Amino acid sequence: MLGWLKRDRKPQQGMSTSVLPDELVEDILSRLPLKSICRFKCVCKSWLAFSSNPHRRQKFPRTPAGLLYRECEPGKPPSSLATSIHLARLPASDREIDTRLDFVPARYKYSNLEDCSNGLLLCYQGGGYKFEAFSNAIVCNPATKEWMAIPHTEPGPPVHRIDPRLCFDPLWSQHFYVFKFQIPRTGTIEVEVFFSENSSWSDCLWETQDPFCNASLFVNGVLYMMHFCEQEILALDAPDTSTQWLNHRIIQRPGFATRTETFNCCDGCLSQSSGVLCYAKQELDGCAVRIWSLESPDEWVVKPRVRMTDVFKRDMLISRRLFWRFDYDILAFDMERELVILDDKKADKIISVSISTGKGSQFLKIPKTFTEPCRSLFYVPYYGEVPALVRSMAQDELC
Repeated sequence: MLGWLKRDRKPQQGMSTSVLPDELVEDILSRLPLKSICRFKCVCKSWLAFSSNPHRRQKFPRTPAGLLYRECEPGKPPSSLATSIHLARLPASDREIDTRLDFVPARYKYSNLEDCSNGLLLCYQGGGYKFEAFSNAIVCNPATKEWMAIPHTEPGPPVHRIDPRLCFDPLWSQHFYVFKFQIPRTGTIEVEVFFSENSSWSDCLWETQDPFCNASLFVNGVLYMMHFCEQEILALDAPDTSTQWLNHRIIQRPGFATRTETFNCCDGCLSQSSGVLCYAKQELDGCAVRIWSLESPDEWVVKPRVRMTDVFKRDMLISRRLFWRFDYDILAFDMERELVILDDKKADKIISVSISTGKGSQFLKIPKTFTEPCRSLFYVPYYGEVPALVRSMAQDELC
């Protein structure tokens, strides 16, 4: 029971003096925005202690740290393994997070950063454009300095491309998945799934000829992947170790068509708020960013509209070479913290914009060696327990 929920003074007529169970309070607080949780910590010491408890904290909204990106070493191509992972930090982020992966054995340190999911990173040694084999892969947590090696899969027929996706949602399960999409030059895309629960791969029967190889997000046990060309989102249910067929459905994406004969732009961005899938995209003239949330299987609800003319101080936000394009891309957005992160392609900088006020501020000047700005990964640290991950020394003894 929570002492700070008890009333010390005589209750007014009609008011209950009962104390809410901790589990119910945790569930209530987990549904509130991050800003509210931060305010609660300032009320009194007992509220601060409750909100700071490590077991409960993993159920509350977490503070984003910034954007993960790779920076090439001088004289080496982007696909070189001799690259570093950097974190463009947002204000008030944890300064102790080791994104250079100094806690993993040397043979893994310069692996390619491939994906990030709720604080976990997927890295592997392969070609920078993913044409080579999926080998020496690890999943690690820079916040807790824990990691695990992903076992190799059995050799199969050669494929043109391997596209792995890391799936972890601590509010849904303490276990994670790796979906390995195997993309041939022609024909159907097949998938293998790694289960951290028993450290095994499974050949789940699912295949498609559609290029669902765009941005993705894992929420509440569902992997959402955007179609490369069409206005569609693929929803794949996470399997269990005995699953033979992957359940899936197709969701129509809101907004205008991304690619036409005269227009070519990025496909918008996926995020989540309180376990609900959200989607953000520029309006047709680029002068505003519109946000939707998927409130039911087929119903998108419009959320705040953020004016970009106030941010960039200019009215024209599209330009044309071969195609019309936006002057900026949406790299990430966070409904809990009410911010949108943008890549200003004209000024070569990354800025964060407040959804509520519409004000922007620069937090990274893009270096000339910045690689794949559209593939930079939004990073939110996770300090809870992931059973499959262990400290570096312990696992190094097993390798």
